[in-house]
Amino acid sequence: MSTATATEAEIPAGREEADPERVARGKPRGHIGGLPVFGWGKAPLYLRTQTQLGQERLKLAEGQQPLAYVHTRDYGDVPLYDPAGAVKMKPLGSKTKAAMRARRTCPECGKVRQYVVRRQCLVCDRKAQQARTRLEARTCWDCREAFPRPLPKEHHRCGGCRRKQLAERRRKAVEWVERVTVCAGKNCSVKLVTKKEAREYQQRQGLGWASWNRAAHWPLRCPPCTEAEEQRQAEQRAQWEREEQERRAAERRAAVARVRWAAEALADPLVVVLDTETTGLHSEARIVELAVLSSGGEALLDTLLDPGEPIPNSEIHGITDDMVAGAKAFSDVLEELTGVLAGKRVLIYNQWYDTGVLRHELVLHYRRMGFREPETAAEAWLDTLSVEDVMIPYSDWVGEWSDYHGNNRWQKLHGGHRAASDCRAVLDCLRQMGRGAAAYTEELERETHV
Repeated sequence: MSTATATEAEIPAGREEADPERVARGKPRGHIGGLPVFGWGKAPLYLRTQTQLGQERLKLAEGQQPLAYVHTRDYGDVPLYDPAGAVKMKPLGSKTKAAMRARRTCPECGKVRQYVVRRQCLVCDRKAQQARTRLEARTCWDCREAFPRPLPKEHHRCGGCRRKQLAERRRKAVEWVERVTVCAGKNCSVKLVTKKEAREYQQRQGLGWASWNRAAHWPLRCPPCTEAEEQRQAEQRAQWEREEQERRAAERRAAVARVRWAAEALADPLVVVLDTETTGLHSEARIVELAVLSSGGEALLDTLLDPGEPIPNSEIHGITDDMVAGAKAFSDVLEELTGVLAGKRVLIYNQWYDTGVLRHELVLHYRRMGFREPETAAEAWLDTLSVEDVMIPYSDWVGEWSDYHGNNRWQKLHGGHRAASDCRAVLDCLRQMGRGAAAYTEELERETHV
């Protein structure tokens, strides 16, 4: 194995000049472990990469070290070896040669190529593409019928389809002339432009077009129709302005109603706020914490519940299996919950979710109690509640519009994902909404008076 580096110029015996294949064709761009790193095409010609050695049926000898590196864009710095120090590979078996030959054989022409053929070789693929191009030149663009000779390049249509195309263009040209020479008013036949002038203007644009522009100085309607159109547009604008004023007034009334609703809810002793924490967001999630607070913030019910199954998402609310171990089940607090909610206005942030998990717990409870129709019993219990949602009014009060959903974006409840703290966060939302109730009412009355 040669120990000379790639930068040394080796001079064979009997010669005075250096072997050009063993001389670098450029200066190295750097070094790796003391070995030069050449740019592409600058390394000595006799050096080979491991892939190039394999193409020459050579492989690296045991312990053979590189003499230099070549920098490539895709593979980085690739080591270069002296082929004199490599060893020959063992001859391939007949089965291996046959398999390699089969992979390089084109199924179309049967010739063996120097690359792996997937579907067909590049020569056959190029011929097929040329055949498709010739066929497309002989195929009519309308009827898709192929003819013996190429069709005219300007329209790519057969005689029959070309005549139909020209007839359709003539029909459109005649319709356009008829349209621009007559008043555009409804049921009006007043002539505004002569057909001769229209045809001349059409010809100047080119008859090969599918449509033509109207001359800027041509009137669109006669004076009576123009006056009627202006009156119609004025009536539409007035109607739109009335509808816009009514819409804004309705929005203002709805905003005042939301503010009043929040202020009244805070002052109503019959208002309670309910929230739950669960084992997940699916329809069969179990309740792990339940809280009910009064409108003044007093905790009427605040307890952990044993769901009877592992809690998979404890990192969201922080409630673990150890925390609910030994806690009451939902059935144990159902009587107390019923008494707390009896005759009250129950406010929930996103009522569809919390009523859904309550419905699931009630169905399981009544099923264990032996009810024939636990679903009906659960619905009957929920029907006794007077539930009001807070999320939609609060999101409308914030007014963060979403073009994607077509309404105001739902606001997150920043309560820390614990039942009691979420109930207090709901009360904070009501305080924010109801803080300007008096000002909103005075402003609405002032606008109504004006």
